[in-house]
Amino acid sequence: MKTAIILAAGKGKKMWPYNEYWPKAALPIANQGNIVHLVNNLKSLEFERIIVTTSYLGRRIKSLLCEIEGIEIIELSTTEGTADSLEKVVQDLQEPNLFIFYGDLFITQERLSSFIDAYQMQSDTLDALILSKPIENEHAQDWFGISIGEDHRINNIFGHPRPHYVQERVMGAFALNTIALKRMLIHNPGFMKSVPTGVMPQQEVELEQCLQWLVEEGYKVLSYPITNGAIDIDKPWHLMQANHLALSEITKVLDKNEIHETCEIHETADIQGYVKLGKHVKIGKYVTIKGNAIIGDYTTLDNGVVIEGNVVIGSHCRIENFCRIGPDSVIGHKNRIGHCAEFKGVTFDNVSFIHFGEVFGIIGESTDIAAGVTVGITRFDDQLQTQNVNSRKEIPEKFGNAVYFGDFTRTGILSLYMPGIKVGSNCIIGSGVAVERDVPSKTLLYAEQTIIEKKWGPHRYGW
Repeated sequence: MKTAIILAAGKGKKMWPYNEYWPKAALPIANQGNIVHLVNNLKSLEFERIIVTTSYLGRRIKSLLCEIEGIEIIELSTTEGTADSLEKVVQDLQEPNLFIFYGDLFITQERLSSFIDAYQMQSDTLDALILSKPIENEHAQDWFGISIGEDHRINNIFGHPRPHYVQERVMGAFALNTIALKRMLIHNPGFMKSVPTGVMPQQEVELEQCLQWLVEEGYKVLSYPITNGAIDIDKPWHLMQANHLALSEITKVLDKNEIHETCEIHETADIQGYVKLGKHVKIGKYVTIKGNAIIGDYTTLDNGVVIEGNVVIGSHCRIENFCRIGPDSVIGHKNRIGHCAEFKGVTFDNVSFIHFGEVFGIIGESTDIAAGVTVGITRFDDQLQTQNVNSRKEIPEKFGNAVYFGDFTRTGILSLYMPGIKVGSNCIIGSGVAVERDVPSKTLLYAEQTIIEKKWGPHRYGW
């Protein structure tokens, strides 16, 4: 029996502003919770038992998985870290090998399959296999890093190391001999002890420290490096990356039109790629779709809409009146986008953006983008934007200049957002405000106007 454990109990503080209503594992990737993608891929690879641990906002994960058969959900009242969550579920498991995944890992089925096959081919002589990624343009200190010896044998696993210590980083998928797994869990000291001198670990029971114990005890622990096909969803821009990856996977397999018999396509519509249309989709007058598109049930595109490239659009949307959707965008369910609005990026469900404006980034659930809202994405020095994450400065590899709107937020007309700004959940941004720094959640931000009144009239012109 192939058994997988998905760890989805963390609070995901670095994902702000999307951690207040979402556990990271539930965040939408191409309009489906990330954990649903992972579970479906595992089931397609004949995993007979899938165990999911939850804690923070666990009901959201439970609601996503409730219709999928064969999922065991273990709700933890508290957890002290990934190893602590794991220790609470593995003691009664008797399978010789276990596969463990972080719930915030988006991985394609192809990459997942290759990782599982790699372990099974050598499971008789291997104690653990860790999915990894070579560190190239990323910052080693953002991750758990791996020092590699010959034949991908791991020499050390470090917590947030300096770049010269490591060559690869942990990606969030592990295959282990069950006996070795149970032994390593009881040897965890309660924090990431394996850090370079001068690095300060937090008090959290990390799975990576357990794996480091295996390495130090001489167990055979290898890395399985990949260069693409997986995204560790840790910060908002990783959510953009994961959606891009999912979108490319979903749309590239379209090699013919799949149009439900209840759909309507106007004779003036220009569809240049392949489309997969759900029930009662309407493609109206002068709509242009320049790439492949997947469109959900009861969605209408009408009156001069331009879709610039491959897209996924949810159900019950209304997109109309000469608006433009940029390439590689994901539009959530129940969105309204119209009247010359320009958008590129990812929207969650129930977003409204119906009058002019230009936005690039992520728009959270039930957020209202007012008329004339404009997002700037290019700095005057043409450099990537520095982001603030838990009071630490970071420069994202990609999408650092996008703007990130939280959930249940309202924007005022003609408000302006500088590159890389994050706006929290439950915020109101007043009309005409130029937002130059991150806005904390539950904030009202408005500008006080200074009015100058002077006499004017014909006498000003010499009369």
